[in-house]
Amino acid sequence: MTLCWAMPRACAGARLSGLLSVLSQAVGDPSIGQKTSDTASSILSLLDNQTDTPNNAADVGSVRDAHDKISQVYSSANKDSDDFLLDLVKGLVEGGLVPLNLVNLLDGYINIGLDSIFNNSPAPPSKRNIYPKRWSGDAMYSIPEDRLRAAIHIPDSFTYGKNEKKPVILVPGTAIPAGMTYHFSFSQLGEALPEADVFWVNIPRASLNDAQTNAEYVAYAINYISAVSSDSNVAAISWSQGGLDVQWALKYWPSTRDVVEDFIAISRDFHGTDLRQLVCPLLDPLACTPSIWQQGPETEFIHTLRADGGDSAYVPTTTVYSSFDEIVQLMGGPNASAILSDIRDIGVTNNHIQTICPNQPAGGVYLHEGPSTPSRIDIDMVCGQILAPQLQLDDMLGTEGLLLVGLVEVLTYEPKVGQEPSIAGYAS
Repeated sequence: MTLCWAMPRACAGARLSGLLSVLSQAVGDPSIGQKTSDTASSILSLLDNQTDTPNNAADVGSVRDAHDKISQVYSSANKDSDDFLLDLVKGLVEGGLVPLNLVNLLDGYINIGLDSIFNNSPAPPSKRNIYPKRWSGDAMYSIPEDRLRAAIHIPDSFTYGKNEKKPVILVPGTAIPAGMTYHFSFSQLGEALPEADVFWVNIPRASLNDAQTNAEYVAYAINYISAVSSDSNVAAISWSQGGLDVQWALKYWPSTRDVVEDFIAISRDFHGTDLRQLVCPLLDPLACTPSIWQQGPETEFIHTLRADGGDSAYVPTTTVYSSFDEIVQLMGGPNASAILSDIRDIGVTNNHIQTICPNQPAGGVYLHEGPSTPSRIDIDMVCGQILAPQLQLDDMLGTEGLLLVGLVEVLTYEPKVGQEPSIAGYAS
């Protein structure tokens, strides 16, 4: 395999929007800093050395082998360093944890239909008016309806509420499109829970735009999928920033509360996080993307979201978080960023992995309706598994390899900004 990283424009068929092409352009680019440029060069050199790079997951070893190697990469990286994200990516590649078949998949992620924002989703029934707002108390959408609808990816297997299947919306986090985010995990939820009907919303620009705009896509997708599924209730699963997007949608589009019956927020930064200090030193430290600015712990966005009861659940909610989260911190103790209150007595559980499963991998899967509590699961089984039974080693490595995608999305986002966006009029 030739990675075309020395002169990407000279390579026949090279796509400058591809992951590897973007990394190649970072080599020698003074605008992103010498450390980023040098690390990009090192990563590309490692990937181009086919002798040392595994061809596929089987060459990496067993699930246990991969787990131990990944753990070593994370424990070796300095979490307090500005170069933490770069060091993680380089460590995964150096450790042979990004095999060539995964490189090929990730390199073409931008053209994969799973990530498309140009989906041909059917129009909602005319009698179900969900745009420009469903309820009078909803905020007015600022995005045209055809764009909101086109971002919704509905798999061919989706049944639109038939056979008593529950629509489950997957909402992505920062810097990785939804299709790729969940390709290696919850898109396969139907294998573990046949009554789940999974779909996702591909928020443009990998959720790096204004989070208030990102939340519009989520709010519309929730009401839309209920409307086209015979008014079925919906469950929501979010990752990282996706939890903020869902909570913002629930707060300012109250009609969504009428149809969301379960919300599972994984690794959410509900109290904000030092994401900008972690990611933006890769660039000019005074310039970053809108949603990364907004996720700081003392931003207007976080203060506005948490004000007037927004720090409490609007629907039955389960949060799941880990002290070893590579991005969101703090994630331990009573002030963990993922914790959500329950002043409305809706039903909330905040689940800290290291408390429930001390010194164990906790890779199992447990499924039931309503907020999760450890007493309702087989603790020994769930905590003892490295990987859910429905997933394979390819999925484990793919999930870790997504850091490469996140790195590229942040590097290529334009225009970068020097402060967080203003709060929308409906929320001021």
